[in-house]
Amino acid sequence: MAAATMEHTSRQHGIGSYQMREARSASQPEWDAWLQGSPGGGHILQSHEWGEFKRRHGWRPVRLVIERDDVPAGVGQFLIYHTPTTGNLMYCPRGPWIDWDDEQAVRTFFGGVRTVAEREGVHTVKIEPEVLEANERIRSLLADIGFRRSRYTPQFKTTMVVDLARSEDELLAAMKSKTRYNIRLAARKGVTVEEDNSLRAREMFYRMHEETAERDGFRLRGRDYYFDCWQAMYDAERAHLFLAKHEGDALAGMLIFTLGDKYWYQYGASSSEKRNLMPMYLLQWEVMRWAKARGFAYYDMVAIPNPDNLNESDPMWGLYRFKSGFGGEVREFTGALDLTIRRARAWAWYNFEPWYYRFYRRVLNQNYY
Repeated sequence: MAAATMEHTSRQHGIGSYQMREARSASQPEWDAWLQGSPGGGHILQSHEWGEFKRRHGWRPVRLVIERDDVPAGVGQFLIYHTPTTGNLMYCPRGPWIDWDDEQAVRTFFGGVRTVAEREGVHTVKIEPEVLEANERIRSLLADIGFRRSRYTPQFKTTMVVDLARSEDELLAAMKSKTRYNIRLAARKGVTVEEDNSLRAREMFYRMHEETAERDGFRLRGRDYYFDCWQAMYDAERAHLFLAKHEGDALAGMLIFTLGDKYWYQYGASSSEKRNLMPMYLLQWEVMRWAKARGFAYYDMVAIPNPDNLNESDPMWGLYRFKSGFGGEVREFTGALDLTIRRARAWAWYNFEPWYYRFYRRVLNQNYY
């Protein structure tokens, strides 16, 4: 492994030692193999290709590995961003992926993180671990290390997960009756689903994405960001675009990202035409069948309202109602947590960031995360 060894090494009685390394020259296959082999199996936003994509948009990836007796035992890909006038922010989207049940491993890992953060002039380290909100023991451990809740959680903290290890009959039986009805209705009316990763299909999908954003009242990033993102993930063979069609008309689209035996519903869009044919229902089901046939066992639907705001007034209520029909399990993670490295600069960024965020959204029509 091409790596820089850090000072943070610890030994547990009878079970070997932990050591932190920075994998400066890890190739895509090496890093992604460590990620998939980490406890929990990793997340697509921790993949090597995601880090390289974000590098082109103002973030510099730093990849850290914790080893146990010289064998990788967990990883974290941190992205470093220069925050105006205050120094650097170090952000670990949907990570790290370490053994959260091993306190010594956790403390060793974040000891190494702190060393890197100090070297890089970082004022704040932000993490988004897939640690359940209900896990008070791990949240207490992170608090003892120094983490506090962030003002913003860049990624959605609550999701719906579908277990694809079940048979197709079991998956259908777990769905709401209305969802099963809509799947069958779409198929009966002649809706079809196909995978199409061509540039023409991506252009079609983006136009639907724009239409969906206008109809549902949410804002998109710039077009160049999406197409760069999609190309990066297609090139890495981690993106698959599916379209639901009827008589040649594209009615809905779904872009998924894959890693190991997991896949994520990353982007979805639909046309305002022929919505009565329920194309999104059949699209979801056919992609689930496609994934299951290829050995995927874990489907993350990505975003639903948080449990404490699960009501019809939430702008994501319609999305929740749709996704909940597919028989998934709600998982609420702890959300973003911040570790202060340089107190004065962290305080300055905390107070400046809301203005900076609004500037990006309103003036540049972008999101810097």
